[in-house]
Amino acid sequence: MSLFDHWHPVLASEKLCAEPVRIRLHGRDIVLFRAEDGKVGALDDCCPHRRMRLSMGTVVDRRLQCAYHGWKFDRFGAGESPGTPKLRASTPPYDTTEGHGAIWIKSNGSHAIFPSFDVDGHFHMCTLWHEIQAPLELVLDNFTEIEHTPTTHAMFGYALERMHEVQVHFEPTASTVRVINHGPPKRISLLLRLLLGIRAHYQFNDDWTTHFSPVYSVYDHWWSDPKTQREGLVRWRLYIFFTPRDEHETAVTTFAYIKSLYPGPNGCVRVFRRFFTRMLDHEIQLDRHILENLAQKDPSIDGLKLSRFDRVLGLNRERIERIYRAGISPEE
Repeated sequence: MSLFDHWHPVLASEKLCAEPVRIRLHGRDIVLFRAEDGKVGALDDCCPHRRMRLSMGTVVDRRLQCAYHGWKFDRFGAGESPGTPKLRASTPPYDTTEGHGAIWIKSNGSHAIFPSFDVDGHFHMCTLWHEIQAPLELVLDNFTEIEHTPTTHAMFGYALERMHEVQVHFEPTASTVRVINHGPPKRISLLLRLLLGIRAHYQFNDDWTTHFSPVYSVYDHWWSDPKTQREGLVRWRLYIFFTPRDEHETAVTTFAYIKSLYPGPNGCVRVFRRFFTRMLDHEIQLDRHILENLAQKDPSIDGLKLSRFDRVLGLNRERIERIYRAGISPEE
């Protein structure tokens, strides 16, 4: 199994119009183009004739025309030369699909299952795209431990002076890693507490599961009364995909959903949508800033002094190697 065999979100659907777009996945340049019928093609971004970038071309008659000599390629990779009509050529194609406002690709003919989104009762708040200059493992490390939240994040997470009270529980399976956290939250403004329906004694809850084909985590964030379990008015569900551009850069794609107990259509989420979107984008930018300023970006954890929150690092790495990179299923 190839690294390309998993479904990866690579571009917002709205970004692909008449002009081809070049994206990078696992160090390989790939061109996306939308034919006149609306269908998306994905090919290696290199013409087999004279190695011109196909992303410099144009879409003509549902095919991508190379800017150098006019050779045309359909979305299945079959090409022809206008100057030598009997000459046939081909370039590697990729399977494509569109879902949740994004374009997804995988290697041609692989049997990867498309990720399932369980968002019944939730309102789609936004989809955010970030590029982080750090390897896949280090980016995933940051997004799957909560010890950094007191000092890194503005709103989500726990109070530093009470971090020792935070409970963390791990539930690994052969193909996933679930981490459950709860404890005293960091201080947020009175106005925001009123908006979210949070009382002073509420605790913050973080519950996520990481999958590895492709690599993504599904997060639930909410505040609740530790005795009665009564929740605040707003709960988040995030689907965050970690897509390696190459060994040194990782794309982070966040599909954000909200469940609100406010009355009205979609719990009046539309009223606060822009505010919550900016808040979430700011939190991820804070993660990016920390990751890009690491003193070393070696993904190995050998020699590190790890805490009780860091068990997840080893669990994730084992599954990245076995499932994502090697493509070996749990049954094998």
